Amino acid sequence: MGQKGPSRKGTWARVLEAVHRRITPGQRTAVGLSGGADSVVLAEALHRLEVRPVILHFNHRWRGRKAEADARWVRAWGKKRKLRVMLGRAAQAGRTGEGEAREARWKFFEKAMRAAKQNQLWLAHQSDDQAETVLMQLLRGAGPEGLAGMGETSERDRFQVVRPLLGFSREEIRQAAREAGLTWREDKTNEDEQSWRVRIRKKVFPFLAKIYGRDVRAALARTAEILSGETEFWKKEIGTISKHPDVRVWRKKPVAWQRRAIRI
Repeated sequence: MGQKGPSRKGTWARVLEAVHRRITPGQRTAVGLSGGADSVVLAEALHRLEVRPVILHFNHRWRGRKAEADARWVRAWGKKRKLRVMLGRAAQAGRTGEGEAREARWKFFEKAMRAAKQNQLWLAHQSDDQAETVLMQLLRGAGPEGLAGMGETSERDRFQVVRPLLGFSREEIRQAAREAGLTWREDKTNEDEQSWRVRIRKKVFPFLAKIYGRDVRAALARTAEILSGETEFWKKEIGTISKHPDVRVWRKKPVAWQRRAIRI
């Protein structure tokens, strides 16, 4: 591998170290690249570490010509580095709900991963994304699994999802991009307060910081890390659940055990 053991000096070096730590030789790797700072940093780190990922880009068609320009930019980015680029786009133009957009994006990822025969998908979610996810899950009344947020690794259908940047804030990722001399695209929908996530980012977090006296995002991300560890513990503790469990045995178990087992 190239650039092994990067130093701890600078944010870019720490990003390289975090990405390098998650690389497993022999894995067939793809990376989601929207063109934004987070995904550009991740894709560039993989490239400089000689992973040669397949680039996956999905156009939601929310922003007309600007979205088409993003797709061309991603294609050019990959071509310059001699990487395979696979582009997807929504069936219809126009704004959809956040859940619909997420489902469409994941359908594209799953189809592309099968077509390219890749077994790892790397995504550039960072700690601010994690904090937003945890708060939204809390407001939905989620249990421990939901409050665990996004794991650094998780299994989805026939491939593994890797998120190595969860230990970095949004601003740290941009600092890493500046240190590495990278350019990226700005998506104005990230400022559009029609989105629940954007409203939490721009209104709820500043309000909580004001009344609580400190930024709560790090605390929420830490909560996710703690509960993620507990979720892994329970999976090992409970083990494999039979397709036809003995109800008499389950009734003797604590309620906490029963709840976890049902979700597993």
